[in-house]
Amino acid sequence: MENDGFFVQVKEVVEDYVDDRLLLLKLQATEKAAKVSSALFITVMVGFVSLVLFMIISFIAGYYLSQAVGSYPGGFGILAAVYVLLIFILLYVHKKYTGKIITDSVIKFSFDNKESWTNEV
Repeated sequence: MENDGFFVQVKEVVEDYVDDRLLLLKLQATEKAAKVSSALFITVMVGFVSLVLFMIISFIAGYYLSQAVGSYPGGFGILAAVYVLLIFILLYVHKKYTGKIITDSVIKFSFDNKESWTNEV
């Protein structure tokens, strides 16, 4: 009879432990989602403002080159050629360098609390 009470208590303790662990995992997942959402929102906003600023600067540069060359198509064509060259340079650099850096950063961000998880278990 006493053993039945013991097993009931152990069952309750195990159920409480499992519930607490699930709650902890949900809270950690929610924290990660909140951080990612915040970073994504800020990145999109900064990207949008940067794009608008870049467009304004591009128009100014295009008009300046047009005045220097004496032709609107010539000035904007030079600017377009510079941007195409810049795209190829960025693609080359991405394949060699930035792809690995970004991948490592995402993995590091995903597992930044790894030490605390192993200490709690």
